[in-house]
This record gives sequence, structure tokens and C-alpha cells, in this order.
Amino acid sequence: MKSIVCSVSEIKSSLGPFYIMADYKIRYPANICRALGEIYAEYNRAFGVLVEANREWPEDYQYAIGQNGVSCNFAVQIDIAGLDDEFLQMAIGMSKETVLKELRRKIFEIENSIAMYQLLERLFTAEAEESLFKRGWRTALDELRHKHGKPIALLAVTDQKYQAMRESEFGKHDGEELSDAEVFELSGFDKFFSPKDFRTHLSAHGDECEYLVFVRSSDPVSKLRNPAVVVEQPLLADLQTRRIIKANAITFNVDNPEWPIDDHRRINDTKWYMPTLGIAFPLTKEADMDSKEFASYLESIAINPEEVKRGQQALRFKPAQGTYGCYGHLRGVLTKRKLRSELRRELLRRGPYMVQPEMEMSTITNEGKEYTYIDRIFFAYTGGAPTFIGGFRSLIPLDSPEAKAGRNHGSKYTVWAEIL
Repeated sequence: MKSIVCSVSEIKSSLGPFYIMADYKIRYPANICRALGEIYAEYNRAFGVLVEANREWPEDYQYAIGQNGVSCNFAVQIDIAGLDDEFLQMAIGMSKETVLKELRRKIFEIENSIAMYQLLERLFTAEAEESLFKRGWRTALDELRHKHGKPIALLAVTDQKYQAMRESEFGKHDGEELSDAEVFELSGFDKFFSPKDFRTHLSAHGDECEYLVFVRSSDPVSKLRNPAVVVEQPLLADLQTRRIIKANAITFNVDNPEWPIDDHRRINDTKWYMPTLGIAFPLTKEADMDSKEFASYLESIAINPEEVKRGQQALRFKPAQGTYGCYGHLRGVLTKRKLRSELRRELLRRGPYMVQPEMEMSTITNEGKEYTYIDRIFFAYTGGAPTFIGGFRSLIPLDSPEAKAGRNHGSKYTVWAEIL
């Protein structure tokens, strides 16, 4: 393959520069997009049980639950092992059932708290035409505004999150103003609240929130690295404010900070939908991997349980709640005592884990340089149905520290290509 790697300078962010392969386009066949749309709908149905466990008041998430009672994550990011050209060609002739089975084996996870809107919108925007992601993202937000008759605000629930978002997602440093007009231009949202701004808004409107709220509640990196770190929660720790946030939230990710780390009611950055979709197995203790249920899970995704026991098949372990990216991940074979020891420690520190087979890395060579890659696919509910709104191939050099550590979640090594 021969594609020139170039930088994109129009994106305002402290994380730049960003690099793309502008003339390398990946096209997913229609049947793969339909199958991923079905998995997206199934993911939403799986969230119903999680939302009910998380519920504290009757009006929780009222704007994110349809008239049919199904919880609706209005937009999601599906992280999947890179689909190479051979698979994409073969998939065209596959039955629906085969495509679904193959995709379930390749999905890492599904995210319902999308970030970096400006990056996603502008990476592949041509001079005369908006990107596929931008058109789909803005349409989904407009439909929510029209349906509920309310503008939509971003809400960072901690000061650390607000500051990090100002810098990484809007390119603003201390003292620099960020107007509502800029927020809309760079993200599609009508406003961006800090914890202090949100309290001021409620005070000015008699404790009524005038916005639908897209909540950004992920913990700061310091806590992702060390779950013992205490993070101040000025909004969510206050019962009345948390009730208002949950009543207006269009994201299912608001927890009571007093709930223990392993509490089943926690929904922020959750992976508890995974077992329902058949893409991971839950672990509350090391012995769960000796169970008949674990063996049955492995067989359901065409993995021989005996090969796992003998250390011939590597596994990946992910915290079930409260983390994103690769924080807290463990990987290796069960015959390694060090892995077992680390798993026991992390189960105590981080609560339950999800386990999946470690997936083989997809690779590609561009101008003599070898890359490994994953695909990130975006869906939104538009026109009353799951809609594919584009995707991005995340490529990193095979000899980079990130690739060697099995991490591909966006870094200074990442080069992006567009999926259509």
C-alpha cells in the first residue's frame, strides 16, 4: 500500500498534531453495517437492566428512554478488531447469521460516552463537503432537540474533567474564553457547563435545568491509573443536584459517588452489557474461570477451553466498571503465575472484571512501515433507526511502545484513516 501520511492542522486541541492517511479509504459492505446496527440495537436493549439497577428516582433518564420503554443510547462508538480487505470481501457473500457471529467475536467494546467531537468531525472534512460523521452526528443532535424542544449541553461533573475537556477538546488554555458559539461550532452542543456553571444555571432557573444534558462523568486519568485516588464530586455527591442531572441526562452514566467500587448499580463506563451480547465473560473471582459457564462462553465464540487452560490462547481482562481505554487491563495466558497474581490484586482494587480472548492484531504495510490497527465505528439513532455515521481506522506503528503493550486508543503514534 502507498498512502502519504499528513498532518491535520485545523483541529483545536492540546493533544495535536493529528495525522491521517488522506487517500486510504476503507468501505464497509452494506451487510456489515446492517449487522453492526443490529448489535447496536441489542446493546440498547441490554442497557435496560443496567438502567433499572442504577435508577434512584422515577424520572431518571426520562429523555433517553423511548415510548416502548427501551433505553436508547442515541449514539455509540463500536471498537472492533480491524476488518482486513480479505474479510470485507468475504463478508459480502456471508449470511446474516454468519456476519453477526463473526462480528461478535471481533468487538472489543461499545462506548456510549463519545468524546473528541471536533476531531471526529474534522479529520476528513473536505473543503466543499462535511464529513459523514459530522452530518450524522449533527442530525442526531438536531433530532433530539426537535423531539424534546430543548437545547443540549455538555456537562463535566468534576473540575478536573472540565479543565481537561477545555484543553483537549476545545483547545483552550487557562484564561481563554470559550463562548457558546465556539462550543456549537466545535462540538454540535449548545453549551458546555463546568460544575460551577451548572450550579449557577440551576440557581438562576429555580433548580430547573433548561437543557438536555450530555454528561461527561469519566474519572480523571489519575484515578484510572490508581482506583484509590479520591476525586471530589461537587455535583454528583449532592443528592438534589444529582437528581436533576439524572432527570435531564441523555447518557446513561450517572452514579452515586458513595456506592462501592463493585456495586452493581454503578453504570458509568460500564461493561456489564457485554455478557448479554455474548462478547465477554464476567469475573468476580479468579475461580470463575474454572466454571462450566466460562467453558461454555469460550465454546460459543469458537475457542477451545482446553487451549485456554494449557496457555495456548491468551486472554484480556478489563475492569467491568469505571474505566475506559486500556486502564486496568491485563493480558496473558492462564499458565503464568504473575498474571494470576495481578488479576487477584486488581479484582480487589477495581471490582469485577470482564474477560475476552486476546484478539490477533490486524496489520498493514504502508510505504515500508508496518502498522497494527483497530476500527472505530459510529452509529446514531436518526430517522427512528440505527444509522451508520462513519468510522475511523486507528493505525499505530507495530514497533511503537503502544503496539507492543497491546494498546490502541489514540496517542501521539496514531494515524487515522476513514471508514465509509
